[in-house]
Amino acid sequence: MARLVYIDETGSSGKGAKQQECVRLVAVIVDEDKVNPLRDALAKVEDTHFDLHGVTPREFHGVEIWNAAGPWRGKKPDELLAAYGDAISILDELGIDVAHAQVHKERLNARWGEDGDKAAYLLALQFLLEKIDSLGGGRERYIVVADEAKEHELRAVEMVADLQTWGRGEVSGKVLKNVIDSIHFVDSKRSPGVQMADLVAYLLQRNDCGEEHHPNAQEKRTAMVDAVWARTVTWRETWPRKH
Repeated sequence: MARLVYIDETGSSGKGAKQQECVRLVAVIVDEDKVNPLRDALAKVEDTHFDLHGVTPREFHGVEIWNAAGPWRGKKPDELLAAYGDAISILDELGIDVAHAQVHKERLNARWGEDGDKAAYLLALQFLLEKIDSLGGGRERYIVVADEAKEHELRAVEMVADLQTWGRGEVSGKVLKNVIDSIHFVDSKRSPGVQMADLVAYLLQRNDCGEEHHPNAQEKRTAMVDAVWARTVTWRETWPRKH
């Protein structure tokens, strides 16, 4: 049975990326027979938290839920926290694993100059896939699905092929033996798995930014981060390391 690896990122592009010191790629790893149950479980969260308003969100975005934006506008803080918590609880309910890797942008630029910004996403992707490829003792196969990253997609496809052939990515690495096929980029609106990766990625990124102002928010965030770490099976320490 194949496992689906759904990837999203923070700190690479979009609003607020310049204020984030790291590019982090997060993967949620879903057994083939749990792909549809994941879709149904997120739909249940939608139904539970929107039946009073008659509105169904088209997509789960961590930043929107946390900040009452987009389809979550008008929801009270406690409702938002409850919805986010219900979504994160799906990880344990369905046995979904988490993996992540991150690259420190300033330290990378100090080493690589102007090329650092362009390479940060690809380096994090390489490190993440190398970690995932080592899981399962070689008995599992992984198919990678990532959120659209138009600036990086062509090079990412080439890099994955190179890693599968001779272990060469943005830096010398490991041959990918268990990550099969290419990397597939999709519109996150059509991928519940990528949406789940987004929820986890935003949560970890927010956790790096210090404590929440409201104690209820801090308590709930701590519980959700603990739930994510309980399902985390591998990660790559921040690279480059601090000297």
